[in-house]
Amino acid sequence: MSALPHGETPKSWPKGVKRRTRAFATQDQTSQSQNLTPTEVDEYLNSKVLPSQYGGDPIFARIQKRADEAGLPTISVSPQQGQFLAVLALSIKAERVLEVGTLAGYSTVFLAKALPSHGQIDTLELDPQHAKVAQENFLNADLYPFPKIHIGPAIDTLKKLQVPAEGAYDLIFIDADKASTLKYFLEGLRLLRKGGVVVVDNVVRSGRVALSEEDEDDSDVKGVRALFDWIEKDNGKTVLASVTQTVGSKSWDGFALITKLNDDN
Repeated sequence: MSALPHGETPKSWPKGVKRRTRAFATQDQTSQSQNLTPTEVDEYLNSKVLPSQYGGDPIFARIQKRADEAGLPTISVSPQQGQFLAVLALSIKAERVLEVGTLAGYSTVFLAKALPSHGQIDTLELDPQHAKVAQENFLNADLYPFPKIHIGPAIDTLKKLQVPAEGAYDLIFIDADKASTLKYFLEGLRLLRKGGVVVVDNVVRSGRVALSEEDEDDSDVKGVRALFDWIEKDNGKTVLASVTQTVGSKSWDGFALITKLNDDN
């Protein structure tokens, strides 16, 4: 749809819309923006909103460099996504955080930076080599609180974990193998306080999550669908969820933001 000439307002529009027509992009402006890649836009945004004590801290570049040197998969969150986690943790005044999927500790450091010094962060990692790299990164980041890494299959660790003596977890971030997403979520929900939040990453899968089962039988997609099926069946009794699609340097994906409404689970 092309933009209206400046000042022109359809008679059928509500009164006051005229003042908002200036926000519509012209065709020339749209063409110019289409020459930019999502990565270039991310770079611009990173230069504007990542302060030195959070996303702009040089430690994150060092974490990524160490991960690359160790041959770890390049699947960590982006700087903007990491800072989103920090903003969320700060906004709900989180003191206890649980992370499923450590990798090199990139997102873990974002979360730890958002916690008070007396806080607690537990992070679960299957691969001992990944855990070793993450531990080195945590030491280099000089974190308080210092993340505790639990090595082994995440579902086994989750089943053994108990609600911390200081209180249930305020925030859980799930970014591990997608086939087991629902299992991780349900075990995490048991450990989450009422009003706490679960963030599940990579739930859109480049749109494949919306394909029919006949068209898409990937185990990761099926794992994400299982979570959505559970949420649909729950129908707002236990949790309230929202899913946001994202596009950026990490391509087309999205995350689920889920809050716990009661302690029935």
